[in-house]
Order: sequence, then structure tokens, then C-alpha cells
Amino acid sequence: MATLLASPQSSPKWEKETRRSEIRMPSRYRLRRVFWPLVRGMARGFIALGVPPNAVTVLGCVIAILAATVLTLWQCYLVYGLLVFITGLLDGVDGEVARATGRASASGGFLDSMLDRLADVVLLLPFLCLPNPLPCLGPAWMWVFAAITGCLLVSYMRSRATAARVPDTDLGLGGRSERLFVLVVASLLYLLDYRIPYLGLVLFTLLAHATVLYRIVAYERQLRTPRAAKPKQVQPKTRR
Repeated sequence: MATLLASPQSSPKWEKETRRSEIRMPSRYRLRRVFWPLVRGMARGFIALGVPPNAVTVLGCVIAILAATVLTLWQCYLVYGLLVFITGLLDGVDGEVARATGRASASGGFLDSMLDRLADVVLLLPFLCLPNPLPCLGPAWMWVFAAITGCLLVSYMRSRATAARVPDTDLGLGGRSERLFVLVVASLLYLLDYRIPYLGLVLFTLLAHATVLYRIVAYERQLRTPRAAKPKQVQPKTRR
């Protein structure tokens, strides 16, 4: 701990920068604020060990694959929930490590976005292999397909809004942190009722699509205001 506090990355300057990033977070009613101290503490640990941010990103995806494997082969919801929780934390840790060490880059952001989408899909696929405890709600493949579609749409809409220079893109209560937390809580409540994890999948899906609808309206309103500038037209390069 003493070495960590004395490291350059944990200097008062870095503390100031992390506090600024916390203040600048556009989400106002989101779980990332609740778990921010834990994310920052984990980031300090990875920095002290010299782990690069891209390695943290890959680690989060690997843990997601491990969680899906555990649930598919052994139907161990408790372990699945804990691993999903760690995956969600690492989703914020890699960015903090990148900013604190000055390694933030476009390629790192691209890798993070791609692996996050892969992890989302992998975490949902095990429900196709598990018994459906609530057939009255419809087949499992329908909810898994809808959940994956919702995840991809939420992410795609934000990337397009960012390209269109929408001022505030992190809107809605169904961001990735919240969706993963639904899976975590539902999995841990398996001991109370074996049907709760499946209800978690349903809630996950409804939350994702509600966020999609909300962002459609919110982004449209922002694009109609003068603050949202139109994206620059890039002239194609010609070969000489």
C-alpha cells in the first residue's frame, strides 16, 4: 500500500484528474457513481502492478467467457453472478487505468467497445441452454435474441449520436452497468427462487429496449437544438 501511494500514478495530480472525471460523468442516476470508489481502487492496483489498460479490457472479456461457461456447464448462478459483477467493474477500470497512465487512445477505445459487445452476447447465450422455468413468458430464444438486440442497439445509438455531436449521449437508466447489475442481482437471488434469474433476463431485455426508445426521443430533441453541431463532411482522399 505504501508503494502504491508513493507511485507517480497515485500522485495528487492523478487524484485531481480522477475526481474531475467523476464530476464530468454525464450519467446522473447510475450505478457507476455508487461503485466509483471500488473502480478507482482496482485501477490503482493494476497501475501498481504495471498492467496496461488493454490487458484489463481483455481480462474483462475473458472473465465474461468464464462466467458463461460456468453457467452453461454447471448451472452455478452464484459464481456466474460474481463473475458478471467483476466484468462490470473492469469495464470502468480499464478506462481509469488508461487515463491515469496517459495511455488513452482511439485504438484502445475501439478494442474496449468491441470486447464489451462480445462479452454482452456471451453472457446471454447460456440462457439458451438452460431449462425455461417460465414458459408462460415465451421461449428462451426469444428473450435472448431480444436482449442481444437491445444491447447492440443501445451501444450503436450512442456511437452514432457521438458522431453527430450530440452533447449528452449517456442517457437512460439502462446503460451497460445497470443491465449487468440486473443479471448479478437476479443470479444471486437464485437461492430464494430458481425462476428469478430468468426474470432477470426479462428485466434486462425490457430495460435495454426502454433505453433505446428513450434515447431515440432524447437524441432527436438534442439534434434539433443549435448546440448539436452537424458532423463535418470529410473529403475522400485521392491517390496520386
